[in-house]
Amino acid sequence: MNHQRAFRSLFALMLCALLAPALWAQQVETKVVNADVVYVEGSIVVLKLTNGDVKQFEIPDSYRFTIDGKDVTVRELTPGMTLSATIVTSAAPRLVDMVRVVDVGTVWKIAGSNLLLKTPDGENKMYRVPSGEKIIIEGKEKNLDQLHEGDKITATVVTTRASEETGKAVAAVHQPPATPARVGVLLIDEGAKPTTDRATPANETVTPGNSAGTWGASSIILLVVVLLAIGALVLLAFRRRKKTGVTKPPAVPMH
Repeated sequence: MNHQRAFRSLFALMLCALLAPALWAQQVETKVVNADVVYVEGSIVVLKLTNGDVKQFEIPDSYRFTIDGKDVTVRELTPGMTLSATIVTSAAPRLVDMVRVVDVGTVWKIAGSNLLLKTPDGENKMYRVPSGEKIIIEGKEKNLDQLHEGDKITATVVTTRASEETGKAVAAVHQPPATPARVGVLLIDEGAKPTTDRATPANETVTPGNSAGTWGASSIILLVVVLLAIGALVLLAFRRRKKTGVTKPPAVPMH
């Protein structure tokens, strides 16, 4: 029975290793005060902060805001609402550099949750479509996977970049973007590079939680490989022991 207990222990260790990425996933707390909701679609929310910055958040459905004494989900938010909250997300919010309206874009290709669009100025660009968003084509609502090459759409494009805020007192060189009223489908352009040129305002803070940075993907893979190797060695040892095990001598009958 000892080998069965050993196998169960080994299996538990391997399961922990496989679940490690989820257990070590990053959690980020962002405190916002009197932030205005600019755009919202699915789990994507774009907020304008009191210092003028505009940031894009991806907020889980389980999160609840308290507005006018009522619990409100992310999908119940509407542009124009003002909220104060400590928002917990799996990744830091992204800084919005620019918002522009594409009057007539031509669908080129679809890749997963991404849409490759050709703009009127001849630019081909890949955009992210918020989950569950409905796209209006000739007055009819369609899902992303129902679009076809050549379809014409109108879109509001939000260009973002990673906001690597450290809280350092540095000069504010980022120019907050204009936020025109949304027209058509909301598309997210995540092609911009990270920035470190913004200080965190006194009433908006970003606090990283447990991050997977210490344990990178290569470390996790190495851990899993080591555990698998140990398991193989233990299994081999038990098989050899079973095959070459010492048998007990026959009992001597008593006269």
